[in-house]
Amino acid sequence: MNEVKELALLPFRVFQKVVKVSKSMFERKATEIWWDRGIKRDLHFRGKHVIKAELCIGCSLCARSCPVNCIEMVPTGVKKPRAVPKVRASECIFCGLCEDACPVKPQKAIQLTDNYSMLIEPGTWEKLNGYVFEPENLEAAIEKAKKMEELIEKKKQEALKKKQQQEKKDDGQ
Repeated sequence: MNEVKELALLPFRVFQKVVKVSKSMFERKATEIWWDRGIKRDLHFRGKHVIKAELCIGCSLCARSCPVNCIEMVPTGVKKPRAVPKVRASECIFCGLCEDACPVKPQKAIQLTDNYSMLIEPGTWEKLNGYVFEPENLEAAIEKAKKMEELIEKKKQEALKKKQQQEKKDDGQ
């Protein structure tokens, strides 16, 4: 009896589906292209990482706070910053914990922007694994840090000479 009832309702259900599909052809699309409209997304949406090497102090808090360990600290060869972050995009879950952990104020050294278009050319898994967010202006920041270290060392030497001269004057009196 149930089977007969199902067979009798079959043409009605097919008609319902045809009407539903026909209506959807004339309705607005559920998705829209937003990146060319200048639409600002919520705070919950996070895009590309921007790493500012000149602001980074090399504390490694961003790498320690990352739940998937996709942040690698790259040594710079200077005292401060001793290392700067480099983010592997293929492993990142864009949680934003690295930005929250950064102690630099008022502007963070690592930020997740609202730039979502991170398309790479079609290819192999190796190309995707090679997609990395690098620090901006790293060479310039290293040069600036080296100059600062030289200046600090020079001032230390001058202060040491003054102290020695003062001690000689005090011993002579």
